Amino acid sequence: MILIKIDKQSTVPVFRQIIHQLAFLIDGGVLKVGDRLPASRMLAAQLGVNRATVYRAYEELWAAGYTESRPGSYSVVRARMTMNVDPGPPGSLIDWAGIGRESRLVGQSLTFAGRKLFQGEIINFRPLSPDSRLMPVDDFRKCMHDVLVKEGASLLQYGDTFGYRPLREFLVRHLQKHGIQVSVDEIMLTNGSQQSLDLILRFFDKPGLKVAVEQPSYSQFINLLDFYQAQVVGLPMGENGADLAEVDRIFVREKPAFFYTMPNFHNPLGISTSQEYRERLLKLCETHRVVLIEDGFEEEMKFFGKAILPIKSMDSKQVVIYLGTFSKVLFPGLRVGWIAADKACISHLAAIRQIVDHSGNQLSQAAIYKYCISGYYDLHLKRLHREYRKRMQAALKAVREFIPEIIRCTKPSGGYLLWMKMPDDRIEESVLLEKLSGAGVSVSPGQLFFSEKQTIPAFRLSIAHLDETEIRLGMERIGRVLSEVYGR
Repeated sequence: MILIKIDKQSTVPVFRQIIHQLAFLIDGGVLKVGDRLPASRMLAAQLGVNRATVYRAYEELWAAGYTESRPGSYSVVRARMTMNVDPGPPGSLIDWAGIGRESRLVGQSLTFAGRKLFQGEIINFRPLSPDSRLMPVDDFRKCMHDVLVKEGASLLQYGDTFGYRPLREFLVRHLQKHGIQVSVDEIMLTNGSQQSLDLILRFFDKPGLKVAVEQPSYSQFINLLDFYQAQVVGLPMGENGADLAEVDRIFVREKPAFFYTMPNFHNPLGISTSQEYRERLLKLCETHRVVLIEDGFEEEMKFFGKAILPIKSMDSKQVVIYLGTFSKVLFPGLRVGWIAADKACISHLAAIRQIVDHSGNQLSQAAIYKYCISGYYDLHLKRLHREYRKRMQAALKAVREFIPEIIRCTKPSGGYLLWMKMPDDRIEESVLLEKLSGAGVSVSPGQLFFSEKQTIPAFRLSIAHLDETEIRLGMERIGRVLSEVYGR
């Protein structure tokens, strides 16, 4: 007979008490493998409880692997694999590092921000996303509530692979403000620009794929190229873009599948290319039939001077794939971006997207649509322009005041980014970043934005998350470090 005591006054349910005590007897070796448990009717009578209570406890023990059923409807103790409650030292029978494609471990290059070298508040120039303090949460909450009330059930179903049609129709009208003429069938919504780039690489992926890329360029795109084992054909960037004569030679010699460019507020340089440059680049792509991927990730963020229209606005031969996103001006966490391209191209990308994740988040897309057509989006953009114009002016003023003239620093006309490049290799980039971290400043390592090893140190600064006071203090700290290394 198995002795079990039940406390009917306890807050623990009776079936749980039975489970705990039987498991204790099994784990302690009192009940051994092969021992038969009492019939549920017999144990119920012994304990003075309902048979269903015992039956439920036996079911839980079976589900946990303590027992198995035998012919005749009785349960016996089984050899149970030990639960992995405390994994102990890391280890695996599988060589995970040897499976599949290799990926770039960029996290190791970003550890400077976490080092405890500075006793005080770190000025963080790394994040490239809107300042949470400027996010229009209340207005967006109203829009989210409205679409849930009106379309809740349908929005929580799988959506159109191309994306929420009313938002695509809005984008058709919105892109016209930037000179881009597309139809609703030439737009597909995505889960942000990163997915857009991934879909494009899946579309072009083939052995020996060659891609022409500005150097430096968007770090996560470089990582994607590494992942897909594409051959990167680098085109060094100057203050006015890449050397177009070299672009012409590269197109002839290497025959890349496409050229990836960021004409406005380049990441990481912050520069914008001229109208003439854009016209000549488009002509080269048309002549050599090279697809041009135009990343307009910060298209809306022009602060100074006259806006230059996107290359896509001149795309009469349909060689440009244009990427846009709401992440850099609204809510990055919603993950809503878009691709605008020839209808046939969009159809192919949508077919790939159908395999990858079927569709995007309809609820987020519908809420953004409501936000935009309610007039909130335009008002929010005006507020961002006012705020970030002041921040960029503060940054450029602080550069003139604190940064040694020998350091090359870009002067953006919009966006969030500045780029500082050192005059020589007298100090290693890692050592320089350590010094900056020790002075209470976190920046993005320049090496992240190149596909090949660089000898001249550089780093990227983002003012996205910093107000004017924080920017000035951060620049002052950077200036002290650079003056120590290079002199005033």
